[in-house]
Amino acid sequence: MAQSANDWRAAFKENTVDLTLVIALDVSYSVDAAEFRLMRDGLASALDSDALEEALRAGLHGVILISVVQWSGFQEQDTHVKWRRVSGRADLAVLADDIRAMKRRYTGGATDIGGALSFCHAVVKTAPEGSIRQVIDLVADGKNNVNFGPQFIRDIIVPDKITINGLAITNEVDGLVDYFKENIIGGNGAFVEAAAQYADFERAMARKLVRETQNLMS
Repeated sequence: MAQSANDWRAAFKENTVDLTLVIALDVSYSVDAAEFRLMRDGLASALDSDALEEALRAGLHGVILISVVQWSGFQEQDTHVKWRRVSGRADLAVLADDIRAMKRRYTGGATDIGGALSFCHAVVKTAPEGSIRQVIDLVADGKNNVNFGPQFIRDIIVPDKITINGLAITNEVDGLVDYFKENIIGGNGAFVEAAAQYADFERAMARKLVRETQNLMS
């Protein structure tokens, strides 16, 4: 359900940032070295783009906070980018350069989507500024296969007025978009973006970031 005009005005007065965004990248066993590079470099290029700059500047404050997490199996979650305040193309370019230099944190692990969401929930709560919208971006190429299911933690996160969106890379697992819809995403305006393979990741992430940045009233 869309926010009311009164809710929107209150959010504008109380917060200084348009969007708080945690991007959570799957680095489990199913992601090989070449796929990791495509994901990492694709994210960097999607961030350093004219379309995202335009969406950013169109916001009420023209400012977003971004954090980037890598995740894999049980208790394998790590924050690579701790909250970065982004208010223009120069900030996006610096962030993109940091992402391109990012080393892989885990290899050979399971796919603990529930654990990743729980970790990102805690990260959102450490944001240094109040924001109109709070979003977790969960990227994965497979289904949860260890620990508790993602739907359990999703139902804890969403009541905190945090939206969970998904980017499903679908070349290895049939029905992954439906799995995301049923078990992972939730909250105000939640959606799933799909990449047919890792070579499509940059385009899918670019669409997703612009949609999230523009989606103030969803």
